Amino acid sequence: MCTAISERGRYHLFGRTLDLELSYIESVVLTPRNFAFEFRHEGKIEKHSAIIGIAHISGETPLYYDAMNEEGLCAAGLNFPGNAVYNECKDGLFNLAAFEVIPFILSKCKSVGEVRELLKMTNITGESFAQNLPTTPLHFIISDKYESITVEPLADGLRIYDNPFGVLTNNPTFDFQVTHLANFAGLSSSSRENTLCPEIKLGQYSRGMGAIGLPGDYSSTSRFVRAVFAKNHTTHEDDEAGEVNRFFHIMDTVSVPKGAVKTDEGRDVRTVYTSCGCFESGRYYYTTYEDRTLRSLAFSEVSLDTDAVVAKRI
Repeated sequence: MCTAISERGRYHLFGRTLDLELSYIESVVLTPRNFAFEFRHEGKIEKHSAIIGIAHISGETPLYYDAMNEEGLCAAGLNFPGNAVYNECKDGLFNLAAFEVIPFILSKCKSVGEVRELLKMTNITGESFAQNLPTTPLHFIISDKYESITVEPLADGLRIYDNPFGVLTNNPTFDFQVTHLANFAGLSSSSRENTLCPEIKLGQYSRGMGAIGLPGDYSSTSRFVRAVFAKNHTTHEDDEAGEVNRFFHIMDTVSVPKGAVKTDEGRDVRTVYTSCGCFESGRYYYTTYEDRTLRSLAFSEVSLDTDAVVAKRI
């Protein structure tokens, strides 16, 4: 369970919730320009744009859940069980394990347009990073300041969808989420118009009645609708602090309180962390379930022309 959002206004903001029953010991991680990414089938990338985001570090390798590079290109991988289909290696293509997609794209590309071209030559394989870190079925949202796409490895190939909503959750596939969204096209933050019997006056007994029918459960389809609604019906602020604050309030509409969702084994799911990267300042903000204090790390706080990863436990 996760929700990712891209905001493309005066400030380009990108982030997600990670909703799980456990933590893998996450950190906010800055990978400098000279850190050597080593890929299973594509060798090393020794020089690249600096990358910042939230990751689990295994050995010296950051396994990014969501991240942003210096050019403002952002990516997040969200759980996609039952739908994600990975392949064996294929000649003539970039063969990437699912956990390699985010660092490879953010190392190679500066825009969504460049990502589209790279993905035409990409095959996603099912290799795990390590025995204790099994392969995770993923789909991806990739955004820059101008557009977003959803990338889904399906049985019939790698699908790339335009994502004008700037929202991604989990199952089912993105095309279904878009079709399902039409059921809620009449929702509004304004008072509801009486189209039932317009010749008879019906009083509004409460504010917020224009959003009656907005789903309140924690399913992926409902979180998708709520995120789209909140993005489109909340007031923009004039500065970065206000916009980041707005972003986290939007994320609150899809966050999971501990115990509100349980796994089949009875374990409590919670929103482990919420993140928000801001391209204009190069700063990556985050909160955790246990600590709602807004904390951050920025490109400007460290030397980017080194080869040593900088990590802060969240």
